[in-house]
Amino acid sequence: MKSVRRPCLLILVLILFLTGCVHHTPFVEEAYFQAMGDPAELVVTMDVDKSKRLYGEALTALPQQTAALVEGLLERAQRISVAFYEPESSTSEVSSSLQDKTTANLGSYAYYGGIEGNFSKFVINTALLWSPGWEKVENETTHYYRNGTLGLDVAVARNGILLFSKGDYMKAYETTYAKRVGKIPADMAKRMSSSMFGFYVASPKAMIDIGMEIPRTVLAQVRTMLLVIDENADDKIVLQGSIGMNTPKLANSLSILLKSAYIGEKRRARLPLGDMKNLFVLQEETVLINDMELTEKQLESFTTMFGSLMKTTGGLSQ
Repeated sequence: MKSVRRPCLLILVLILFLTGCVHHTPFVEEAYFQAMGDPAELVVTMDVDKSKRLYGEALTALPQQTAALVEGLLERAQRISVAFYEPESSTSEVSSSLQDKTTANLGSYAYYGGIEGNFSKFVINTALLWSPGWEKVENETTHYYRNGTLGLDVAVARNGILLFSKGDYMKAYETTYAKRVGKIPADMAKRMSSSMFGFYVASPKAMIDIGMEIPRTVLAQVRTMLLVIDENADDKIVLQGSIGMNTPKLANSLSILLKSAYIGEKRRARLPLGDMKNLFVLQEETVLINDMELTEKQLESFTTMFGSLMKTTGGLSQ
């Protein structure tokens, strides 16, 4: 009897010890999401603690039970990063819909990413192994867990980082962990990390809705786009950005276009223009956006996008 009790007791102590440990992201010297950012990928990252003001409304739009599950996951999370991309196997219907729009419908995209925070590899992977609806998938280099109903592949690669994907876990595992190569420049990654929310895309086919439509002919000439959302000294939510074009002439055209769109949006909302002196700054091939205060309509667009992120993490919570 003692020989049976002793292993059981040791296992219980081990589980209690592991669940009591607090784990943090293993990515300290560089940002986890820096390995994302292949051409046309929409990279979205958010600081969970700083972004509560934004994603709070998105949570209220979810069913109560799902919202509770997501909140439980977010309590363990420090940062959520997702790369959205149009899959090679996408249907002609999806492809044709993207041809007519400059703003991305994230619901039609495949995605992969990671959640950094207090995640134990032993505890969570073991829980997935025994959870209904999840099956273990073996690979030559690793293993993960698939939920066919949710269309999700999930696993904790190491303590502190939970990887997930819609249909291609190995893309997440190799791209952002096992064979990672930095794609997002360090200065841009630093700005994204220090903000509430960051968005990056290289050679975009489409982009998120920021309330100022950019014609497809102009979008096709964008080399890189960085957008971040943060709070200014007056606790206002503002947009900052850096848009690199292929030529200085194109950058100048974009600057004029953004100013016109900004003025039009303010007039439609019957809001004062404010000081526009340094709002859009032209620097050779780059247009800088400095502390552009977002209107209610623009904030609603971002809330909708946060809703897409919440639905993604909602599947992980289950």
